Amino acid sequence: MPGFDEEFGPLRKKARIDERDLDVLEKDLGYTFSDRYLLEEALCHSSFANEYGLFHNNERLEFLGDSILSFITARALYKMYPDSDEGELTKMRAELVKADSLYKRAQALRIPYMLLHGHALKTESLPKSICADAMEAVLGAVCLDGGVAAAERVIKKLFLNDAEEQAAEHNPKSELQMWLQARGMPLPEYELLSVTGPSHAPTFEVRLYLSGFEHTETDRTRRGAEAKVAALVLRDLRAKFGE
Repeated sequence: MPGFDEEFGPLRKKARIDERDLDVLEKDLGYTFSDRYLLEEALCHSSFANEYGLFHNNERLEFLGDSILSFITARALYKMYPDSDEGELTKMRAELVKADSLYKRAQALRIPYMLLHGHALKTESLPKSICADAMEAVLGAVCLDGGVAAAERVIKKLFLNDAEEQAAEHNPKSELQMWLQARGMPLPEYELLSVTGPSHAPTFEVRLYLSGFEHTETDRTRRGAEAKVAALVLRDLRAKFGE
């Protein structure tokens, strides 16, 4: 069975492959391929492969990219949001990996302008789904070429940096601690008052007393209850100091 490089060789000029600046794409990805033909395969839509009788297209790489993107984002969100339940994490992951998100990243990387496609398709008006699929295929190519660690670095750069910033902004315990440290004030101590309910679905009650403010909250997890009281105390402190 011929390899992708063997298939593409005679078609390189005809397919306008040389017009694409894949070096720029690698720079924007933050990854340099050892096997450049994996990247070219990721940028070959089935319509192009069918027109030129090629065996390879980017569908298999798309399958791999979809899986690795889902795994890496799930693992990252699991670490970023320790107090979120399965439903909340699922929604956040879906938002990060949905077609619109993939399309925006593909546009930013100019993938639609590097994608080889059949004559019936116009580069300027490619369907979002085709561009999103190509973005996943590129991620799959990175994974095959450099392993999971390389794919994780690219995914972090393209998809997770904003999510990490949002997580930091929406972590009341971290916000409260940074607020207190900036003013040289004592750090908070959270008191677990009780754990009630069945073992498979407990309810945690936590109290926080700090700088004259006291709040008690409950949640399905201890961290969740601590986050709630931290948010309330931080609100009171900001109001007291006029912030």
